[in-house]
Amino acid sequence: MLKMALFIRVHSVFSFLVFVTFVQGQGEQICLNLQREPLERPLPVTHQGPPGRRGPQGATGPQGTRGNPGPPGQCVCDLSEVEQLRQSLNDASRRYERVERIIRNVIEHIGRVEICPLGIKSGKVQDADMTSSSIYSSSYAAHRGRLDGSGVWIALSSNNKRGAWIQVDMKVNTTLTGVVTQGRPSTNQWVTRYKISFGNFPDDMEFIQDDDGNDMIFEGNTDDNSHVLNIFSQSITARYVRLVVWDFENFVSMRIEYVTC
Repeated sequence: MLKMALFIRVHSVFSFLVFVTFVQGQGEQICLNLQREPLERPLPVTHQGPPGRRGPQGATGPQGTRGNPGPPGQCVCDLSEVEQLRQSLNDASRRYERVERIIRNVIEHIGRVEICPLGIKSGKVQDADMTSSSIYSSSYAAHRGRLDGSGVWIALSSNNKRGAWIQVDMKVNTTLTGVVTQGRPSTNQWVTRYKISFGNFPDDMEFIQDDDGNDMIFEGNTDDNSHVLNIFSQSITARYVRLVVWDFENFVSMRIEYVTC
């Protein structure tokens, strides 16, 4: 009887331990299942909709720090342009020196210009002593081109170009220091630039030149009636003196007088 009771108690304890072990194992299994379930569960399928409306622009942020300066640049120049500029500056400088020299000469001679004309205006120079490369007609012959006269010298239409000329024969060697020019009265015709040549024979004449050996080009008129005086950089002495047209307004037309002192 005692053995039976002991057996039942031992069996009951054993059964209890088995039950506890089972329950504990099931608990661990459940825990493992709970831990694995999120990994084994399939990921949900999602679809991205269209973007929403852009929100208002935010405030401008603070200015950033200034970066380091870059390397210095390089000037890439066209040497031909530089040389052209240098040449232009040299030409301008030479022109300035010539103008300055002429102005000095004008100042030196201005007091004597009115009393030292050659005689073209006064008629002292004879009509036959004034010739030209061409004439438009007998009404516009070279002797009509006297300073302040009502007439004017006009070149022939075919000779209305650079190189047309009007010449004075002074009969004897004469010293000249300058020339005064006018355009055609009451008409938009005048000579704007010209050269001066001189010599003792019409076929052997030379141009007045500057210090560099270039033919001097004198600035002429800008209207029909004003006097424009050009004093030569150096006086010339010759029998013949010729004004050669370089540029003109509309037509080669002019009146002249030479200054002899």
